[in-house]
Amino acid sequence: MVNKNPRTFRISLRSREQLEALLEFTKSRHLDFEVTRIYLFSDFIMESRNSLALCEELKKFLPNAEWILSLPEILREGDEAYLGRVKNYLLQNKLFSGVLVGNLEGLGYFSELSGLKIYGDHSLYLWNSGAVEAFHAKLNGGCIPLELRAQEQKSLLSLDFDWDKIVYGRIPMMVTANCLAKTTEGCQKSSGKRESVSLIDRMGKHFPVLLNCEHCYNVIYNTVSLSLHGELWKYEDKASLRLQMTMEGKEEAIRIFTYFLTNHADEQKPPFQDYTTGHEKRGVE
Repeated sequence: MVNKNPRTFRISLRSREQLEALLEFTKSRHLDFEVTRIYLFSDFIMESRNSLALCEELKKFLPNAEWILSLPEILREGDEAYLGRVKNYLLQNKLFSGVLVGNLEGLGYFSELSGLKIYGDHSLYLWNSGAVEAFHAKLNGGCIPLELRAQEQKSLLSLDFDWDKIVYGRIPMMVTANCLAKTTEGCQKSSGKRESVSLIDRMGKHFPVLLNCEHCYNVIYNTVSLSLHGELWKYEDKASLRLQMTMEGKEEAIRIFTYFLTNHADEQKPPFQDYTTGHEKRGVE
């Protein structure tokens, strides 16, 4: 039986800046809620110098947190060598106990390795009890899909399964191998520019685009972040609440941690003016 304590958080970090923000935040403030798991995007943690030292220091302030590497959204045949690097990194660094996978390629590769925990991300689409049953033998837990409305999530949350529920984070609108930067100004990997880009619709709204030059794909995010700060109580005894960092800088990430991890979400307005509650009420057609 999966034991769930009231309002425990799990945090997903995608950049060194966000890792530094979490370390600075935990060093200077008291957390009202326990952080039980930290997901670190494998690209940045394996390539960023001294990031592992930051993790070891952060562990002193979050001693009960489990450390997991999250894999890229897209994996191709050419990424086999990369997956081998991830495997070796996990074997060499005992801080990390497993991987977060969002596709069948990652699940297939790491399910053949013994001793590692494997968690399914929201894009693995554990839509119903049948899907959970099909994946159960290979997964130690999963994440509620972003497309399901609140009513549709109830049957999943009643299962004996270790769930994450994303309560903050930008929703990916599309993951595409058709690189926006490459089709406009040229490949940024070869040029070394690595600048952020965005799409602008006819209403003038900006859709931020994350460029993953290592694996040659883009993630197009919603114009505003998902935030369920007014509905945390619905999930706190059924799932661990996940803060999903995507493109936040250091100062913005500190504001998010302060709001969600120090009881402010129950008492104060969020540190952002615009947000969405996603598919919680309307679901997916």
